Amino acid sequence: MKRKKKPRKRPSSPPLLSAEEEGLVAQLVEEMGISAPVDIVKRIPNPLSAQRLIELLPSDASVIPLLSALKASFQDKIVGKAVKRAVFRLEQKGISTKEFFSEKEDSPPILKPFRKDPPQCYLGPVNGAGLRAVGVILHRGGKEVDTGFGIISDKEGFKEFLFRTVSRRDAKELKERFQREAGPFVDTSLAHGTTLLEEAYQREVSLNSHAPEGYLELRPRLLEHAAPLERPLVYDLVSESAVSEHTPTDAEIRDLLEDPLMETWLIELDAMTPFMEEMYRVHESPIVLSPIQKSARIREIQDKCLAEIFTAEERQRLKGRLEEMAYIFLKIGQEETAKVALAAAQITTQEVTSLKANPVIEILLQRSLAFYNNAVEEKVREHASGRRDAASPIILT
Repeated sequence: MKRKKKPRKRPSSPPLLSAEEEGLVAQLVEEMGISAPVDIVKRIPNPLSAQRLIELLPSDASVIPLLSALKASFQDKIVGKAVKRAVFRLEQKGISTKEFFSEKEDSPPILKPFRKDPPQCYLGPVNGAGLRAVGVILHRGGKEVDTGFGIISDKEGFKEFLFRTVSRRDAKELKERFQREAGPFVDTSLAHGTTLLEEAYQREVSLNSHAPEGYLELRPRLLEHAAPLERPLVYDLVSESAVSEHTPTDAEIRDLLEDPLMETWLIELDAMTPFMEEMYRVHESPIVLSPIQKSARIREIQDKCLAEIFTAEERQRLKGRLEEMAYIFLKIGQEETAKVALAAAQITTQEVTSLKANPVIEILLQRSLAFYNNAVEEKVREHASGRRDAASPIILT
């Protein structure tokens, strides 16, 4: 009687990398000829990404220094096997791999090399005033970690920044407490966080000639681990050219601004007040104006409001906020919302003219007017006398 053959187990497919990790690996392959191996290795977030990078390397002698650096930095089996396969492919092609091997490899090290945990970085959403939370945790190699948590502004630099060296447990509690106050948080690359912190630092120095002491303590270690990005990280995940092909509708922009993470996106009241008071005077003017004349005058004031508040610099700042929010939406799984945010960012820099409106800032204006009018009306209703004064709401027609 013949024995039944046991079915062979199919090898399990390796875990897939995230879109962000795939984009980073592809970028590192392109930079291989211009960046030092040690700099490339520092930017690899985990062993799976290192394995994927090795698989994409060309089979020529130029990759040997990078393979050596990867082998020295990652003690994981998957990386070691990937390196061995890459070296074997080189040898099959007749490429010398002598420089890959050192004399010290003949005898194993007495002590297993200690490997630091990778840096951690967290971001909160951007609010309507351009404020957001940033958190960084850098591991020292022992039980302690360096932590930096702060609130930054794309206009004013640092609002606050706290630097501490604490235990891993305390770092986790600090992050959770900060997230409750300024979150929700999404994780991101250290290069992304470094970019935002450095922009806040440069702005702070230009305005106040100094920066928080905490950030000055953390800054050298931060720049040692990661260099600032040259473009928004979201474009490593979504093609800028693909986004530019879509012009968002007014309904899409309104839905975007109604998202709970963007409910604070309003034009600041201090900036709006002079124009709201001017519109109120039009409504209360003793000069008799027809509804059409009033509407035309209100529109003139609104156009002036948009032109004075949303200068070219401010529109560029608004574009950056939308790009950062698109990244947040991608990280929490709201891909369609992220695409609308990016599409809106592309048209935000358009100049407002009498012939062509900028739909993003126009909708932002109307949303802000409606919000402040509702707030004033609520206060008026609370007054027992029902008296309406110069702060009365403006009814737009």
